[in-house]
Amino acid sequence: MGLVKCRIALGGFALGVASTIAMAAIFGPGVLQARGAPALERTAFNGAVDAVLTRYYEPVDEAEVLSAGLRAMLAQLDPHSHFVSAAQRKAIRERASGGVTGLAVALRGDDGQRHLEVLAVAPDSPADREGLRPGDHVMQIGDREVAALESQLEAELLLAGAVGEELALRVQSSDTPRPRVLALVLGKLRTKTVESAIVQNAAGQKFVHMVVRRFGPESGDAFNRALAARQRTLGDALAGVVIDLRGNPGGEVNEALVIADHFVDSGVLTRTRGRGGRILREESAHAAHTDTATRLVVLQDRHSASASELLAVALQDHQRALVVGERSYGKGTVQEVMGLADGSVATFTIARYYSPNDRLIDGEGVAPDVQVLLTPATPAAGIVDEGLRAALDAFALKR
Repeated sequence: MGLVKCRIALGGFALGVASTIAMAAIFGPGVLQARGAPALERTAFNGAVDAVLTRYYEPVDEAEVLSAGLRAMLAQLDPHSHFVSAAQRKAIRERASGGVTGLAVALRGDDGQRHLEVLAVAPDSPADREGLRPGDHVMQIGDREVAALESQLEAELLLAGAVGEELALRVQSSDTPRPRVLALVLGKLRTKTVESAIVQNAAGQKFVHMVVRRFGPESGDAFNRALAARQRTLGDALAGVVIDLRGNPGGEVNEALVIADHFVDSGVLTRTRGRGGRILREESAHAAHTDTATRLVVLQDRHSASASELLAVALQDHQRALVVGERSYGKGTVQEVMGLADGSVATFTIARYYSPNDRLIDGEGVAPDVQVLLTPATPAAGIVDEGLRAALDAFALKR
């Protein structure tokens, strides 16, 4: 980085004969006549890399140059593709010591305009105790401006650390005119991924409110066990089940599909398509132990992402549930992780998820059957707020 800055400064100082010659070389007739030439190809690219490595005016570190090239190449593809050097992997292992903020975030925007949007805040987490809410924008982490970050991974690394470590965040909320600076003390995350409660609508009918905060290990089985217990309690008095996915940032896709499989007896639950639209994988429902009778409503907001979207759209496409709320976030990609010989790792997107009816999720989201503008909130099982009230009202609609 120091060399690059030095060359830029000298270039500004050397405007004159040398600069004129360089400009003539770049924009001269020979180059201008090549406008119709083919785009840059791999052979020419490799030749340019070799020239830099062998002819730059002083020796360069080949590994650093190649790492920088891979990092830049992957970062410009999409927010989920990135390169991690061996040194960065070591730093990640050292920082991943159990301390978390309780935030689920997504890197949004173009270069120079990037911000971290808060998708979810775990209850009773450091972030929750400091008043962060879904929809807030994190503009700075410690001394690093979010606008300068290269990838989602880099942001997540900066938000991790040791239990008890203090982390400064500059946050812009929609309801405050100026950003505020918070000091979060990283801690352990003990929030359950699944919570349930029995609620009533205005007519006195009883429903089960199932809140799924994220999809971690065993979330699917935890959901099914909790629901079965509530069903035994209510028996024939059960009028329906609300699956609350507001602020759910996703997680393990297989766990979301365990829940979808519980309510769908046959057919595709999700599929992935790679280059050229080729189907790479399909996951299908199983008939055993399927609940096809319980009425369902899925409640989602604009921060519901990834695995939560796959669950919502699977139940929607199979006409097992009405989806109520806002169009979801629109994250549905599959990444390949390629380990390189020096210990570095290249991660890049190889496929996108599609619904049972072959609807694209990534960049599109899941459109609700009943659209309701929701105030960003962290749902709590049994609390009948505006979102849950809208979901309960949807049971009265013709299915």
